[in-house]
Amino acid sequence: MARVTPTHTPATKYILACLLAITLLLSDINYQTFSSLRGGVQATGIYSQLFLGSLFSRLLAFNTLNEDKKTLIRENHQLRDQLQLFKNKVFLEKQLQLIRTDLLDLEHGLQNLMDVGQVRIFKIGSFGLANYLCCSKHILHLQNPNQLNVLNNLPVAIDKTFIGQTKTQHLGLIEVILFSDISHVLPASINGLPCNAQGAGQPMLARCTVTADSIEPGIETTSPVLTSGLGGVFPKGVRIGSVQSIDKISLDEFSIEIRLDGNPINHSYFGVLGGS
Repeated sequence: MARVTPTHTPATKYILACLLAITLLLSDINYQTFSSLRGGVQATGIYSQLFLGSLFSRLLAFNTLNEDKKTLIRENHQLRDQLQLFKNKVFLEKQLQLIRTDLLDLEHGLQNLMDVGQVRIFKIGSFGLANYLCCSKHILHLQNPNQLNVLNNLPVAIDKTFIGQTKTQHLGLIEVILFSDISHVLPASINGLPCNAQGAGQPMLARCTVTADSIEPGIETTSPVLTSGLGGVFPKGVRIGSVQSIDKISLDEFSIEIRLDGNPINHSYFGVLGGS
């Protein structure tokens, strides 16, 4: 059942509405009454199309720009990875070249040492650099993974000189005491003057104490310091350094400071000479 009863619209209203529409139409045709309104509607339509078209173009351009940005970022990451790989490759090749150069220099230097007998080359295992730079105990360890039998008190060399001697071996390492260790004493010779060069506890330094009447007039700074051959560890006549200074420490004694030639910091491989 309908809740509202339909009402009857009189025909007069329809007739009046039709007459009003015809009047407005004739007025527009004859006098262009609604031309401005019609132009406004058309202009609104045109502007709307232009605005929508511009908005679409901007969205399309933004999307294209965003995709280009993503592509550039991806390519940048790829180039960065390739550059890193290239840098790593160059670094490894450089390290290999340095190792080859170090070994060649060591082999060439060992050939210039006298009476070396058997020579074995070992890679450095550890070096207490902080202690070496500040304190009196100067020890380094060489790797011996194959547990080769290396005797104690064998000369250890780099370049064309000696830097110390083997002390002991344990756990796949060979302990080497350097000339600069304060407990090490090396029989040396300066222009024929024998002296015991004791480690100064400072990098690449040793000292000899001699009497005033034994020091030769020919001994001066830069005079070469050679191994004397005494003690039976190092062969005679191998240069280990040079005189850096000569200081009078008492009425009848002089202290000769020796600048050692061998610098263990600059090397990764060391030669152990002699022994079985």
